[in-house]
Amino acid sequence: MKRWGLLAAMLLAASCTVKEDRTFCPAWCVVYSDGYVAEGCRGELTCNVATDAKSSFEYGKQEFTRFARRGDLVLEVPRHEQVYVDVFCGVKGMELNGSVLAIPIGFCCDSIYAGHGSVFISGEEGETGLPLNKDYAVISMKVKGDIPPADYPFTFRITGDVDGYELPGGTPHTGRFDYRPVEVEENLYNAIIPRQKDDSLLLEVYHKDDGTLLTRQPLGEIIRKKGYDWTLPDLPDISIGLDMSEAGFHVEVEAWKLSETVTIVL
Repeated sequence: MKRWGLLAAMLLAASCTVKEDRTFCPAWCVVYSDGYVAEGCRGELTCNVATDAKSSFEYGKQEFTRFARRGDLVLEVPRHEQVYVDVFCGVKGMELNGSVLAIPIGFCCDSIYAGHGSVFISGEEGETGLPLNKDYAVISMKVKGDIPPADYPFTFRITGDVDGYELPGGTPHTGRFDYRPVEVEENLYNAIIPRQKDDSLLLEVYHKDDGTLLTRQPLGEIIRKKGYDWTLPDLPDISIGLDMSEAGFHVEVEAWKLSETVTIVL
């Protein structure tokens, strides 16, 4: 990081000398933590920088190992423009494409922690301090019932209308989300979901042998009715119980405020 900063300083010094008008020369933007990092955040950081005239700068796609100390992350940005900074921790399979950090079709969301800010720099240097908030929810589906686990004739699918994060700002981006939860341990299926903007999440259950759709349930609506709030800075995880038997199929979402069971008979 220090080597990168030194190189950038040399390039900046070569392009704008103290003897000329520096009005149109670039400035420095110092990005650092405001002191809050949500539990579980670890790994490298991916930074995106944008202005009203340009949605992304090429060097903004570089990865940085930390920004806890002021001066660890220093970016060259336009002067006399509003500069928007988005910092993401946990980017692995997702793709930074222009104005969207997108989830590829068929995949779930990465475990994203994010911070967003903006600054207007008229002089040589400006700064912005950002938090890193938990920007995803893990939906854990626990399957139980009187059917032996090896004989479960069901597969699951979760769909929705949010496929990632809009840049700048990190708001939910409208697009197709389509993921089939995988078994992470015996009878437990996980899906990582991005922050939602509505109740569009659907849970579908299929017959494993012939692919027949057995039921489609409004998962987003069920979650909302349980009191879940997608606008919280740090999103809590979601637990769902799937009770399967020959007599029927039951979905139970663990309550945040209330106790309620949703029953579906196939």
